[in-house]
Amino acid sequence: MKKIFSLWMLLAAVLLGACEESLDDLTGRYDFDRYRFTEVTEQSTDKLPKGIKVLNMTLADAEGNALEIGFGSREWVLQTGTYTVAGAVTGAMQAAAKVITAEGETPLASGDVNVTMIGTDSYDIDGMLQTAGGEYVKVHFRGAISFEIGVDDPEASGYTAVLTVTPVYITDQSGQVTGVVPGVSKYAFTISDPDGKDAAMLETINVENLDPAALAGEYTVKDNAQEALSIASGAQMPQEWGGWSWGSYLVNAEGKKEFLMAGGKITVSVVDGMEGGKLYNFSGSGLMTMLTMNADGTVTNGTLTETNIKFVTLLQGTGIELYDQTMNSTVLGKEINYSIYLPKSYDNEKTFPVLYLLNGADSNNNDWMRQGLVNPYASTYAAGGGKEMIIVCPNGCPDGQNAFYCDNYSGNGINYMTYFFDEFIPFIESTYKVKAEKGSRAIAGLSMGGYGSLYYGFLHQEMFCYVYACSPATYVEGAPNLYTMQPTAELPGITIEIGLQDFLYQSAKGYHDGLSSINVEHEWIERNGAHDWTFWAACTPKIVKKVGEAFN
Repeated sequence: MKKIFSLWMLLAAVLLGACEESLDDLTGRYDFDRYRFTEVTEQSTDKLPKGIKVLNMTLADAEGNALEIGFGSREWVLQTGTYTVAGAVTGAMQAAAKVITAEGETPLASGDVNVTMIGTDSYDIDGMLQTAGGEYVKVHFRGAISFEIGVDDPEASGYTAVLTVTPVYITDQSGQVTGVVPGVSKYAFTISDPDGKDAAMLETINVENLDPAALAGEYTVKDNAQEALSIASGAQMPQEWGGWSWGSYLVNAEGKKEFLMAGGKITVSVVDGMEGGKLYNFSGSGLMTMLTMNADGTVTNGTLTETNIKFVTLLQGTGIELYDQTMNSTVLGKEINYSIYLPKSYDNEKTFPVLYLLNGADSNNNDWMRQGLVNPYASTYAAGGGKEMIIVCPNGCPDGQNAFYCDNYSGNGINYMTYFFDEFIPFIESTYKVKAEKGSRAIAGLSMGGYGSLYYGFLHQEMFCYVYACSPATYVEGAPNLYTMQPTAELPGITIEIGLQDFLYQSAKGYHDGLSSINVEHEWIERNGAHDWTFWAACTPKIVKKVGEAFN
């Protein structure tokens, strides 16, 4: 009995010692100055480049202490969110602050300030901040704040939009196209923020053959939008139904898409920029949005009721797009289509590096050009100082059959891989002004094409300098096993990018883990998104940039 008692005493001593040590560790963390501010005594606004405003204010308490703080905002009013404190404000969602007491001024060097709007004009501002010396300061304000709305200079904000124009299709209940609506076109704006992240996609409908600047107007969000000055509503299906999405959406502060529901309005306006050219504004209020449609038919509502994306630069494709070009294949015994993008300076004299861009299943050689927005993204990259390149889109589905870029996939008798290397690449690189060398040749693709790009990149490591696989199928029954393909010293650079809601995510993640386990150097990108063109179109500028940097 004495032994048991001794063990309990020893255990108790250890536990008490551990608790005492933990409490000592925590003591310093909770030993900080607290300030609860109750009024705003001063306000001013500074303007920074790229449309950033610094909203300066002084918050005071009853004891005579004050907090001087400036918030970086894209609006003239304070936006809800978390602001990172630093020495100076240089961009949106940043803050600079100092506490003023009877003892003097204390600049705050780091920490976060959380801003929440309450009602229409009141705010809750709460922050745990640190001085340069590591001391903690807790600040809080709750009350009304009014702002003087100024006038923005028409300066490019860093937001960009790609405009694509397509017919307005009529579909039946199964989604099959049965015709087009005469007299109108769909003008879809795909908008990215200054960091290149997805910000919105707005499918506006207007009369045919309009110049972009003529699209200014107020658009009403409608289901099955078909008439001029309407904008297509959007939705995302439940993950158990595939997670497919379509239509117009905005991206919220958490990076999630909120799809527009019928009833709201979006206004498109156009202004002359300070440095020349047109800039586009997209604003709306009273909007209704959904995050997703649930399996039981209900809707998970979004949080966004308004949007105001200002001074957006419209990207224009300046290269040459050639659709449905043909070559005669002896291996396949027929003519095979391909599409090709030629850069603006293509003159049949200078040579260019080449990117082979592979389509997905049940698709064709035109999809990357039309839905992947190859021309505007490649042209913009080149205009910004990046490498000009030729981009070739072969047809991985000859006669509508999925070839999976291998020979005799599932016994279909199509020797596509032999055709690609023995005929197609030699044809392209002798017909067009291509630098036919590894350092000037890259390959990329989506889904089935993601599989194909990885397969070809490992199969012919001596031929490609980079492989970019989007939403790749990594294990395909009836096709070569990627897991058995071994790296060599000539292995090209590799990026794999996939959406967290993609039905192929788990298999792609397993492949990524497998590459990591054998120390194959590669880049892995996962982000919100499903297996659709909304996700893949956002990959295009990254593909172009990555392979452009890899080219000699």
